[in-house]
Amino acid sequence: MDRKEWLKSAVFYEIYPTSFFDANGDGVGDVEGIIRKLDYIAGLGCNGIWLNPLFCSPFRDGGYDVADYKRVDPRFGTNEDLVRLFKEAKERGIRVLLDLVPGHTSDTHPWFRRSAEAARNEYSDYYIWSPNVWTDARGEGLRTVNGMCPRDGNYAVNFFSMQPALNYGYAAPTEPWQIYWRDARLLPLRREIEGVMKFWLGLGCAGFRVDMAASLVKNDADKSATCALWREMFSVVRGEYPEAVFVSEWSDPPRAVGEAGFDMDFFLHFGACEPAYMSLFRRGAESVFSRGSKGAFAPFFDTFAQMRAQLGGNGFIALPGGNHDMVPRLADGKDEAVVKAAYAFLSTLPAVPFFYYGDEIGMRYQKLDSKDGGYDRTGSRTPMRWNGGKNAGFSDAEETYLPVGEGESAESMEAREGSLLHTVRALARLRRTQPALAVSAELRVLQKEGVAVYERSGGGQRLLVAVNPNGAAVSLPFAAGKALASEGCTLEGETLAFTDAGYMIAQI
Repeated sequence: MDRKEWLKSAVFYEIYPTSFFDANGDGVGDVEGIIRKLDYIAGLGCNGIWLNPLFCSPFRDGGYDVADYKRVDPRFGTNEDLVRLFKEAKERGIRVLLDLVPGHTSDTHPWFRRSAEAARNEYSDYYIWSPNVWTDARGEGLRTVNGMCPRDGNYAVNFFSMQPALNYGYAAPTEPWQIYWRDARLLPLRREIEGVMKFWLGLGCAGFRVDMAASLVKNDADKSATCALWREMFSVVRGEYPEAVFVSEWSDPPRAVGEAGFDMDFFLHFGACEPAYMSLFRRGAESVFSRGSKGAFAPFFDTFAQMRAQLGGNGFIALPGGNHDMVPRLADGKDEAVVKAAYAFLSTLPAVPFFYYGDEIGMRYQKLDSKDGGYDRTGSRTPMRWNGGKNAGFSDAEETYLPVGEGESAESMEAREGSLLHTVRALARLRRTQPALAVSAELRVLQKEGVAVYERSGGGQRLLVAVNPNGAAVSLPFAAGKALASEGCTLEGETLAFTDAGYMIAQI
């Protein structure tokens, strides 16, 4: 199936591997653990998985400090384990995306160690270096590290000090030592990154979520050089693997999809999407989805519609309820009815929904000391709660990677009729089976104040969706036919009557 055809009805599940399921009893999640839970993921109605980094790493930033792009870190297993995961997932109709970190590596990566040598060698230009330790390498928000290497120079970093920035050049060099992005000296690095993609695609990976995708070319104010760079790399990789899916962490869909050539871009809590996204879930009592909130859907709908129109059908927007970087988790400060309404909203928009592991059972944020460079994000990465047994079924170890939090488990929610887990499962399956809910189907917003009401149409089907985010009792005069799914809402003639936070999805 063509990748874009598949994405039209895709529902993704993001897994932080360290915290999902520990199969070997060492207190840390692993690839074998994910394999053992594939039936659970398929049962949720998800047909896509995004795995946070699995590559060899010193884990000073949760694996986003890569030391070897082509080898699974021993804490998770082996390359052979990952290949088996690809195969077993495919047998269940699930495609697996890996997390690609192309903008930087760990300072333990062999490329960087060679680049940091005093004598010039074939890796000297793989990273951004100033000409000597007395010259700053900063620029365009870059940080710099000096006096740490034999090489007489300071290196730029993309994020933390141990994440040296790979050198894709400068769109507008301002110093003699800055290399123009089209310079042939930079081609070996590009071939390396293209080779990484082709390596894993050849082993059965379906594609990549690309970390900090906008960060490659420096001094690139309008990102035109970065976009051109991605288009060129995609042409190389897709020439061999045309079905490969690429999802960007850019938070500017018109640019990432329309200009750079990604299949999808995340609508996230930073960048161009920040105000609209944050208004939904993560402004405490001022969030649209919170009890008693007077927040309006208009900021989100207006930005979303504008960005979707600019895509022009070239690709899609990916919309997450949360992820490994978001603090707090979506369920924090919300009761189950409000969380259900939020998931109904995410599942019925013309965007590809991404569920973060544990959000389907309402896992909450824990205030914890930093682990693996997580800092405040650590509390959003705690072990999955599978059952009521030892360590909530995550691990048989005496001590787990992070403490297991309190709350319901997947097992207890499975047994409880009307639980959040059952709602997520029903919504995901509805999303994949109703043509009008496909990401390419049309959206017509009918109301965006108080209760959101919108029409979805496509594949010869029309649906009316109404979402009450805060539980205010209200009746709405919108004609609808047979209800496909509803909670906290009933159809009374041509009126939608809400008695609580909830949703209605009905045929028109």
